[in-house]
Amino acid sequence: TQIVDVAMRLFASKGFKGTTTRAIATAAGVSEAIIFRHFETKEDLYNAIIAHTIELRSRLWESLDSNHTTAPDLPTVMRDYAQAFIQSNRNDPTFIRLMMYSSLEDHQFRANFFATVRSSRQRAIREAIDQSIKKGEIRPVDSVLTTRTFFQTLLQYSVSSFISAPNPPPPEADRAMIDNLITIFLEGLLPHPVDVLPNKNTL
Repeated sequence: TQIVDVAMRLFASKGFKGTTTRAIATAAGVSEAIIFRHFETKEDLYNAIIAHTIELRSRLWESLDSNHTTAPDLPTVMRDYAQAFIQSNRNDPTFIRLMMYSSLEDHQFRANFFATVRSSRQRAIREAIDQSIKKGEIRPVDSVLTTRTFFQTLLQYSVSSFISAPNPPPPEADRAMIDNLITIFLEGLLPHPVDVLPNKNTL
């Protein structure tokens, strides 16, 4: 666990290619031989990190699910997901850093990352959208695409706030962003008598 924790921090700051097993051993206070006793290759260590981080994120979504005894409505499930996702990345941006490096270096972490965030909470959002459509509460939309857009907005906020920014914004900024995002989404999903987009003939 000590080796995995240290390697995770180094991979998240220097990438897979930029991190040597010697650097990991030095930071962990062990010899390279100890590392290779547990992991035959650096790729095996990276895979262990993938499994470890995905397990941590899966526990987060499971704990979130256990808080609901009944199916939450669309605003509730969107807010729960947004708060948990942003808070987890504020507390530990390592996960997103690993995903970004993995995307650049063509590792499997990115694919596993998106498999993880496609959690039961995302499924709950899709189901709540579909139910609201059936009830006539919102306009017909693609629930998968809508949920994906919602998630990608949260991901972009996390990257720009906790990775790119020299200092993260205060927690109040998270709450304001979530409130604004959910308001925009819910208002945009309401049925309208006319198309809200400008007529192309008038542009």
